[in-house]
Amino acid sequence: MLDLYLMSPPSPRWALRGRSNFRSREAPPVDAVRARFEWLALAEAIEAHGGTVVALPPDDDTLTGMPYAAECGHIVDIGDAPLFLLPRMASPHRRPERERWARLALEMGLSVLDPGRGTWEAQGDVAVFSGVTLLFHGGRTDREGMEAAAAMLPGELLRLEIREPAFHGNMAVLPLPAADRLLVCPDVFAGDGTDRLAARFGHDRLLFVTEPEIRCYATNGLPIGDAILAPSVLPERVRALFVALGLKVELFSMTELCEKAGGASRCLVSHARLGDGRARIPDENRLAKVAAAIREQP
Repeated sequence: MLDLYLMSPPSPRWALRGRSNFRSREAPPVDAVRARFEWLALAEAIEAHGGTVVALPPDDDTLTGMPYAAECGHIVDIGDAPLFLLPRMASPHRRPERERWARLALEMGLSVLDPGRGTWEAQGDVAVFSGVTLLFHGGRTDREGMEAAAAMLPGELLRLEIREPAFHGNMAVLPLPAADRLLVCPDVFAGDGTDRLAARFGHDRLLFVTEPEIRCYATNGLPIGDAILAPSVLPERVRALFVALGLKVELFSMTELCEKAGGASRCLVSHARLGDGRARIPDENRLAKVAAAIREQP
């Protein structure tokens, strides 16, 4: 199997544009050079843990949301060619991103489809745990967009509604497959979402965090194998919880990408598991080439 992580580094002139989350609204200007090296540290750590990064270099300084690749699309390994399901973004300034990602997906040999209606922010509002695909709405994704995506996804689906401050489902839950646990923030579920998770997976497999903890990205670390790649603002209680589960916590300084711009390590990737030979990786999108460009021309 191939663990792919779609990513896109900040441009050399990267800046905050939308300012549409609780971190970025009042944040000072970002340091683009520092942000590029924060991104690179995470990308290289992913490959050190056995993942394969597919990096889409920036070619348009106005597409400032592209580093947050969780919203670039969602890959499912079905059919003659894996499906790349395009996003339908809430923020107007982010909508042109999907054209860039669609071109890359086609170059990789994927089948590109548009859900066709509503607002759907792709893997930002998708999580997979114990063979079940969790789909979220109520933040930036609306119910119509979620249902449009659901119609194209195989297997068992569990639909869940969230509320602010969780603008994506990846702030409400974090699957921890190596520990067979699901980290959950009950504070940001609308209705009976927490009860439905407990009914489906068992209460003893759920671990709980608070709204203040998710504001420090408790649910936005990136699990990879038995490690969690997390921003350094991760609450100490949550770090200790991971360690008690036998997970190795690696902390990354992310002052620009996370503390100012509002997206942590899990927000910076779209992850897919594909069978061997099911996708091509163009040479120009290999991490080594993109990393060299960052180091040579920060």
